[in-house]
Amino acid sequence: MASISEEEEILEAAVAGIPKVAEAIASMPEKAWAKALAAVKGTYRQTMLDLGYDEVPAEGWVSAMMLRLQAEVAEQKTAKQEATETCLVPAESEPDDNVIEIGEIRKQ
Repeated sequence: MASISEEEEILEAAVAGIPKVAEAIASMPEKAWAKALAAVKGTYRQTMLDLGYDEVPAEGWVSAMMLRLQAEVAEQKTAKQEATETCLVPAESEPDDNVIEIGEIRKQ
């Protein structure tokens, strides 16, 4: 069993890693998310059990972690969609005087 400070470091690392785990999941096709989330949940659960926690406290911590992870995945998905939509919307701007229009090239 790990010392209390080692346990804290392990659990803090798991919490700090949520954004990266969420990024990896959000980059997958949505139909693969359930399987990925189940795998992460199993890993979190096993980590708690390996650290010597009883089933009930372990499940409580895992549930809290999964809620945070799922919220982060949804947030990253939304941010990704907004970024994609922004890229697809043409910018409203005046033509640059230095730009030669295609019609002008043909006339020359």
